[in-house]
Amino acid sequence: MVSGFMRSGTSMMMKALGAGGMDLEFDPARDEMNDQWGDESYRPNEGGFYELDSETYRRPDFPLPFKGKLIKGLFGALGRLPVHGYRIVIMLRDPEEIRQSYEAFFSKTCPLISGEPFSADSYWKAAGWWISQMKNRRDVELAVLNYRDVVLSPISAFSLLAAKGWPIDPGKAARIVNPDLCRFKKEELVPGL
Repeated sequence: MVSGFMRSGTSMMMKALGAGGMDLEFDPARDEMNDQWGDESYRPNEGGFYELDSETYRRPDFPLPFKGKLIKGLFGALGRLPVHGYRIVIMLRDPEEIRQSYEAFFSKTCPLISGEPFSADSYWKAAGWWISQMKNRRDVELAVLNYRDVVLSPISAFSLLAAKGWPIDPGKAARIVNPDLCRFKKEELVPGL
């Protein structure tokens, strides 16, 4: 499973792991968000969203029907995992980059996170909580990657996952990462705009 908060590189990771040899499960209809929220100058996720439909995450048997497949489930989906055995990569990203990417995508304020207004503090608090929850589970093998690290050195990131047993070809996965699609870089942003 690929997890993280919205706009943290989870779709890029899904696409790359698929190119690296993993079998993906997702609903292509979710890609309509590119048409709904994008325009000729900005497409939120050039390669697709790689998400399941929202009802799937609420099914009582989620995620068991997807055994052997790679799926994407944002942080909230992690709380629904029955004891089973999982390999999970959590994607992290600078919260200001997330906020500005989200607001460019949806033209509205970033949503609440764990019941609090989105901020650097609420993001790191929630991310830390989910990481600790997954580390405390005996049935989860966890990897945590930073989006910008993957963009800057994709071969290192995918080699790390391969060394942890992810069934991928790191070179094929790394070739998918396109640094030009990292459009919100903290060092180029004006905080709060």
